[in-house]
Amino acid sequence: MKIWKLVLGFLGLVGGLFAAGATKNKKVKELKKVIKENKKEEKKVEKEIKVLEEKKTVSKKEVGNLKRKLTNSKKKTKKMEEAYENNEVESAEDFLKNFAKKKWGSVWKY
Repeated sequence: MKIWKLVLGFLGLVGGLFAAGATKNKKVKELKKVIKENKKEEKKVEKEIKVLEEKKTVSKKEVGNLKRKLTNSKKKTKKMEEAYENNEVESAEDFLKNFAKKKWGSVWKY
């Protein structure tokens, strides 16, 4: 009987660990969606910057501003990914508040 109790206790412990890891906070899950959207927008902006550089219809200053905004958004996206991987609820909420207020279209218009 002792062996069965040990086996069941071990399986219960392992199951509990998996159950705890599987349940992530809703805010952290929402953050993952925001990260995906940000990456899509970053790719679009990179393509647009390349087109603007080739056409040379926009001044270098404006292209430089777009590049700077792009690098800043990439840095923020990395921070969001770190918060997602570490399952940090508080920082995830902060990022969601900041990006809920901003809309990408208004940031990238020139």
